[in-house]
Amino acid sequence: MYRLTYQEGDTTKTHAFTSGEVIMGRSPECQLVLKDFGISRQHAKIVVDDDGVRIVDLKSKNGTQVNGVPVVEARLKDGDWILLAKFQLTFNKTLEGKVVLDEAKPLSEEAGTIIRSVGELSKLLSLTEAPKAAGAKKADVQEIEKSNRILKILTEVAKSLIAVRPVDEVLEQVMDIVFEHIAADRGFLMLNDDATGQLIPKVIRHRNAGPEADPGQITISKTIADRVVRERVAILTSDALVDPRFESGQSIHIHGIRSAICAPLWNQDQVIGIIHMDSNMRTNIFDLNDLDLLTALANYAAVAIEVSRLNQRIVSEEKKRERLGRFLSPQVANRILQTSESSSAALGVPEAKEVSVLFADIVGFTSMSENMSPAAVALLLNDYLSRMTDVIFQYEGTLDKYIGDAIMAVFGAPLDMPDHAFRAIRAALDMRAGLEEFNSERKEGPKIRIRIGINSGNAVACEIGSINKKEYTVLGDVVNTASRLESSVATPMSIVIGENTFEAVKDRFECTSLGARPLKGKEKVVVAYEVLRYLGGGSGAPEGAATEEA
Repeated sequence: MYRLTYQEGDTTKTHAFTSGEVIMGRSPECQLVLKDFGISRQHAKIVVDDDGVRIVDLKSKNGTQVNGVPVVEARLKDGDWILLAKFQLTFNKTLEGKVVLDEAKPLSEEAGTIIRSVGELSKLLSLTEAPKAAGAKKADVQEIEKSNRILKILTEVAKSLIAVRPVDEVLEQVMDIVFEHIAADRGFLMLNDDATGQLIPKVIRHRNAGPEADPGQITISKTIADRVVRERVAILTSDALVDPRFESGQSIHIHGIRSAICAPLWNQDQVIGIIHMDSNMRTNIFDLNDLDLLTALANYAAVAIEVSRLNQRIVSEEKKRERLGRFLSPQVANRILQTSESSSAALGVPEAKEVSVLFADIVGFTSMSENMSPAAVALLLNDYLSRMTDVIFQYEGTLDKYIGDAIMAVFGAPLDMPDHAFRAIRAALDMRAGLEEFNSERKEGPKIRIRIGINSGNAVACEIGSINKKEYTVLGDVVNTASRLESSVATPMSIVIGENTFEAVKDRFECTSLGARPLKGKEKVVVAYEVLRYLGGGSGAPEGAATEEA
């Protein structure tokens, strides 16, 4: 039994026959009526005789072709595609209504469809050039020659593929290489989406039309793609329309997929996507060499994509680390980066936080700097700010900003800290002690004294600024009160805290009440306390604080 398969609109139709003649044309008298104005009334006939099957052109106006070659008469073999004018049919030998597939010879080019594990490629690439001694099997020589051809191409493309470049550039070059070595009408490179698990088109190519503008317009067999990803196999089909292994795939019939070759982007045991090449106009355009080559290229491509992704992640993490390092201790920055890849991006999302805010300001710095050279002022400030920031980072505080000679620090953002008030006061005590050491080391110049104000409460924390420049900060009344406690209540070398802060730490520090104090910009008076000393207890280190060795 024989079968002709063709498309009529969106419908795939077949015409089966066993013997005699099948006249094809537009005339209703033809055995196979084809509704296409380019076809003559009686265009061509197929004849079954003792020698097999042949096609004969009936002096048609627009001619007959077999596999792209104009013919007057020609023998037909399984899988040949026939063109009557511009109307295509596919000829197949069938048995009991099904396409004959030679399962005993899975590597035969006559097999119609070949499905092979990507692991078989490793065996092929393990072959090396061997002396073609007398008596060597022809099949072995052919396998070595095939292996050498693939290795030669891979050697040529390896340097350019594995180069460190953005992922998008790598994907484009992969398709350039594939189209250079495999004769397909169109091709798609698709990657798995980690969130949805779906294949997403990344590069779309049409040989005669250039890059496709609209990725939403692609048509691809889900049946083939799913099997390639699920089973880690490469598939070559001479005509998917007549292959019973894909007969359940509606997309194959709807999209009229003829010759197709599909390989997984595979690296070790991971499949990250596919490369799909096909033609919906021609059959038998791919062979086993194409299958092996595409499978090998897909493996190289997957490695290149993963290398590019890894490099992008490294660069991205370095940028995040650099950005976070401007206002966070290394320990906190690492914790944020390890929490999730998107956590640092979340810094731009406003969050309500329970925090303690610390302000530290040098007493009389303006008048002090008038008697110093600009270089001396810069040197003094850099040394002072560096030491004070190190103390803040020791207690995992966040450097909000430098305001001239003043420092604003936050404890409890971006990471939550249940003991933020304790950390802030411990940091303030150590800052004061560090300043005394700093003054004792300086042989000349004025001695520096500071005031420190701390307040605890609710704040909104996020990145604030323009498109070009943003800074992480906290906003709210808790910030204003801390600033006013420092500027209006604290005296030189004193540490003043608000009532909320006192309530959180009163059992751990000796404090003295300064009474209710009016603060600029606030209607209600604020009860303030001065911190005298740490009462001790336990190690004295805050929960999760960095040790000296760290």
